[in-house]
Amino acid sequence: MSRIGSMDKTNCTQANTCSDRSETSIIQVEDPCEVCREYLVEPVLVLHPYTVVKCLRCGFIYVIPRPGLPDLESIYEESYFTGQGPYGYKPGENYLYDDTRLGIFVERIATIERYRKPPGFMVDVGCANGFSLRAARDRGWECIGIDISEFAVNFARERYGLNVIRGTLRQVALGDASVDVLTMWDFIEHVPSPREECMEANRIVKPGGILALSTPDADAPNPSPESCDPAKAAFWQADPPEHLQYFNASTISRLLADTGFHVVNLIFFGKGDRREGAMEVYAVKGG
Repeated sequence: MSRIGSMDKTNCTQANTCSDRSETSIIQVEDPCEVCREYLVEPVLVLHPYTVVKCLRCGFIYVIPRPGLPDLESIYEESYFTGQGPYGYKPGENYLYDDTRLGIFVERIATIERYRKPPGFMVDVGCANGFSLRAARDRGWECIGIDISEFAVNFARERYGLNVIRGTLRQVALGDASVDVLTMWDFIEHVPSPREECMEANRIVKPGGILALSTPDADAPNPSPESCDPAKAAFWQADPPEHLQYFNASTISRLLADTGFHVVNLIFFGKGDRREGAMEVYAVKGG
């Protein structure tokens, strides 16, 4: 897998000039790139009040400004999961009761078990209504879920009897090296700081333990360009404030390596799969 090389700010500016970009298109952001810590970016798309930008050093695409936790909590209410709100699933697409999705999570847990088998302790961050927890529990894992959505936490507890905690991974404050497997399915693109999430994952996952995640692939082609919103022509995946981070194989691998994980399996999904345009990443903690 190729990785984009680093360059200092001076070299970034030189490279920008050489490629005939206007220097006025380069801006310096307040918070550095989550992947390579660069401050210089190029705007890709403006969707007021947000701007989608691309890091000039590593190519990582992300949204500025970054919403705070209270703003994010307000997104993930019941309407998000039932297709009745401004964000989330489409009208008529009720995620909560769509058990046809359970098979995806059974596949994911089976993939994890190529590298770490039960019994063991598994944590699912951004667990929503608990599909992954149900799949893991049925295969012999001791597991807990974590989610910032009060609605989703209560739903998972009451309907399926799952052990779910409301909050962030950092707020829950699990013990050092206490987790065998940590999963982040369709999660890392939603958070203000993926680096902080991965650093906390490194703290709590045992050496040799597994971090598994899924996220949209920023390099994936538009599956339906004919219906693309013209306002998003420059970057069809843009979806703030729901999705704040846009990884490809290179940037997710670099972030995981920088936070102590080695990617052992990276799976892409194309036409014919309901996960089209997404990637799943399975990584082992070093040490």
